[in-house]
Amino acid sequence: MKKTIYLILCIAISAIASQAQQAKNMKVLSKWNNPNLQKVDGDQIWNDCTGWKDTVKNKEYFIAGSTDSIYVFDVTNPNNMIFCDVKPCRAKFAINRDYETYSHYLYTVSDRTSGTGALQIFDLQYLPDSMVEVFNNDTFGSSTHTIFIEAASKRLYMCTNILKPAGISAMDILSLQNPEKPTFLGRLNPPQGSFIKVHEMYARHDTVYLSGENAGLYIYDYRNPTNPVLISSITPPYPQAGYNHSAWIDSTGKWLIFTDENQGLGIKLYDISDIRNPSFKTVWNSNTGALPHNAYWKGGYVYVSSYEDGVYIYDLRNPEKYQFPGVPPVVAFYDTYPKNAPGTYFGFHGCWGVWPFLPSGNILASDISEGLFVLNTLYPLSANEEAQTIGAKIFPNPVTNQLNINLQNRISGILQVNIINMQGKRVAEKNFYLQGDESYLDLNTEALPKGIYMVELSHSHTFETLKLIK
Repeated sequence: MKKTIYLILCIAISAIASQAQQAKNMKVLSKWNNPNLQKVDGDQIWNDCTGWKDTVKNKEYFIAGSTDSIYVFDVTNPNNMIFCDVKPCRAKFAINRDYETYSHYLYTVSDRTSGTGALQIFDLQYLPDSMVEVFNNDTFGSSTHTIFIEAASKRLYMCTNILKPAGISAMDILSLQNPEKPTFLGRLNPPQGSFIKVHEMYARHDTVYLSGENAGLYIYDYRNPTNPVLISSITPPYPQAGYNHSAWIDSTGKWLIFTDENQGLGIKLYDISDIRNPSFKTVWNSNTGALPHNAYWKGGYVYVSSYEDGVYIYDLRNPEKYQFPGVPPVVAFYDTYPKNAPGTYFGFHGCWGVWPFLPSGNILASDISEGLFVLNTLYPLSANEEAQTIGAKIFPNPVTNQLNINLQNRISGILQVNIINMQGKRVAEKNFYLQGDESYLDLNTEALPKGIYMVELSHSHTFETLKLIK
């Protein structure tokens, strides 16, 4: 009943704004906002966002943070965002919140808040009815700027972590072998004279890319979480150097993009095929004076939340052909924040987060003051987009002695498959080293007792869970 009342109250504010907005090859499927929510730092209501696909119930969800709570919406029908649940965060009036999903869990932290924060974990498997808090503890950090989960290694990275009773860690690493009960793995102690804090980071398996604020970007070998080894760095004066904010790599691992969070500084492209000697290729921006925030590489395209310019998508299917001053073409954009005049920028307003990784291809975006958007592109993006999802089917189900895994999409690299029992224990596992042409894989299940299991598949930043019966 409470949800029904809540939705009725929000009908007037959930309609798409009538004013004209700049767009190219991208449209709004649905939008949600409540301008009466608590504002901080001027006009801020929302911060970052993420998405989650429930592969058991075949539903997609939009997860976003307000200044004091976490909201979840069912966007399985992207034309109709359905409010599911809202849960309070321990820290209130937070300018920064960050989220990552792993299996059917949501991990969240906060920074620049009123009061002490914590690492909180929510179980999402009960959605669309509700999400259930299973962990709320400040032992690992009372304030954390950002987090990142590397699914294959089951690691949670916590960046710029405020400790109790005092002190600060550049970055801490937790194990998610038990997703509801993280354990401490290691702490990064930056070399003397390098960086002090890690603003954000990206990991693929054991290689970690750290954004060290004004000190630049650092690449580490993290095979040993207690003794990481510096591989290389990109430090000032690289082109348009500023506050090194966040980084991402393409599916091949040969190309790196990163942003510097300063007005007018563009997105950088580096060739890291020789990871010990990164090579600058080019830098570009949506418009002169614009401020790119978060950039993600999916398939052959780069998706960027560009604050007052909104969401931008660039074609980088052939990164090797760009040499400065070459600029990748814009294939689509949507201005979530139409309040500033074209070419006029006032700083930290507009689109904070963009999340392009839902299997449906629909794009999620959070705008600081204008709300939450579900978008899709009119531009026919290439089949490379599909390759970023695993798209697996399993049979027979119920299984006997051998489980067959049918890959709907062609993927390359390491695919990790775990079978988990209902007590959360891993009872079978196998790593497959894929070349991109495999359709069928098999896993021996002869030793499994009869029962119900979850099959977890992880590849790069993608994670899928399927139900299995024996």
